[in-house]
Amino acid sequence: MKYLVAAALLVASCMTPPIRFGAGKSAREAQHDRLSELLPPQLDMEKRWTGEIRTAKLRVWADDDYRAQNINWRQTFGEELEYANAVVEPVLGVHLFAEYRDWDYRAPPGATLEDVLGALAQHDPGDDVLSVVALTSSLSLVTATFEQLGLAQLAGRHAVLRGYADLEERTAFERAFPDLPADERASALEARRHHKTTVLLLHELGHTLGADHDPASGTIMNAMYSDQATAFGDHTREVMLATLDARLNPHAVPIAARPPVLPPPAMPQEEQHRTVTIRLDSDGKVVDAATLDERLHEAAQDPDIELVVESGKQTPYSAVVKLIDRARAAGVHKIGMTTR
Repeated sequence: MKYLVAAALLVASCMTPPIRFGAGKSAREAQHDRLSELLPPQLDMEKRWTGEIRTAKLRVWADDDYRAQNINWRQTFGEELEYANAVVEPVLGVHLFAEYRDWDYRAPPGATLEDVLGALAQHDPGDDVLSVVALTSSLSLVTATFEQLGLAQLAGRHAVLRGYADLEERTAFERAFPDLPADERASALEARRHHKTTVLLLHELGHTLGADHDPASGTIMNAMYSDQATAFGDHTREVMLATLDARLNPHAVPIAARPPVLPPPAMPQEEQHRTVTIRLDSDGKVVDAATLDERLHEAAQDPDIELVVESGKQTPYSAVVKLIDRARAAGVHKIGMTTR
């Protein structure tokens, strides 16, 4: 199973440069100008989908710690989902709605997001929804670095999002903008929170829809969170559309051609790991199907082995998704995709 982590934002770095007052400007005016520069842009809502808007359900579980830290968590997540829908409806042609549930779960001390994601997959297979999302506790409030914001299965159905902890950012804002009214600082912090949590949600949902990290800086699927991120890249959008088509229209005629899924960048020789490759032909059938179970078993037995699903440009993407689901059910730890 291939897990993809949304990278951290170092909040304090926004405040490190000295504030220089412009000629004739008061400290308050200069701080106001600097604060305006820290406001994130609006996410991309350009209409590119021309068909009928489809609907898809997310099941959202909030664990014990998250509910304790976020009393109005349903309302808060609903606001983030509303903003996310303002992007995915015109761009991907899908409206997401949520079913909310309390999760009687508390991550044990030292648990990672991978641990939480594994527990979530056992708790709710998610066969009847587009994605299952778990909300879990935020990181320590005394650190300014969010080391792990979220985690999701590549082309899977499960994602975990951490709560938003902003104590350090609020403290940094108070130090950097002491002459500004508290409500002006609060409005800017809220705009940054709204952008960051929505981009995180879109990023992890992108992974569940088959999108890998985008090397283009400032895109939603870049490995690093950016407060200037506004849109999905064109290739990312096509991969997500193909997955949506396969999941929302499982009996429809498969897409004849799709954009190639780019392989991840080559790792240094010392970091390379073993791979087991399963090839799909243009009809979506497994090449050497007689050895499929054997190869799945081999990959499942060794967590360091990555199962690579290789497809052709004409291979129906629904067949790729089906094979990935089968591999995950067999217990494969790492899954990647490539095209020939």
